[in-house]
Amino acid sequence: MKWKLRIPMMLFIFGLVSGIYQYNPNIIIFKESYILNSLQYLASIGIPIYLCEKTGLNEKRVHFSIGIILIILGLLIDYSTM
Repeated sequence: MKWKLRIPMMLFIFGLVSGIYQYNPNIIIFKESYILNSLQYLASIGIPIYLCEKTGLNEKRVHFSIGIILIILGLLIDYSTM
């Protein structure tokens, strides 16, 4: 069974970016403004998703198990950096 990479890649990127921000909180540029801090976080999620869409990576069809592995890997990265 084949599956497009769109949803697994989005969930992997969510987990990866969340893990990076939890592991290294000094990466935040705008520490004094909550709105700018949120915009930086959303941009760091949106830019990789946009690049995946533009390069066509999300249209690739892979086996169902590869998609599940990507989702689990994103969750593991997020939970292991708490």
